[in-house]
Amino acid sequence: MQISGDPRYVRLEVDLTKYDSRCKENEQGWTIPDYKVGVWGSQDRFVAVRFDNGACLDVLWRSLEIIEKDKVREKLK
Repeated sequence: MQISGDPRYVRLEVDLTKYDSRCKENEQGWTIPDYKVGVWGSQDRFVAVRFDNGACLDVLWRSLEIIEKDKVREKLK
């Protein structure tokens, strides 16, 4: 679980469609600090992510690429 801090914009680097059909490789979304979706979310190697497609899932940090803030600004324009 991400303990405090700001949400981070991330890109999924693996296919997690066996957990949610919307969680395909390259999907993007925001981490949710201080939150867990399921039983595994309390472990520090997982982080809750709300994807732009509406899916919400605990994901291993190693399965995510953190997108730089400049790239986030470009996406929000």
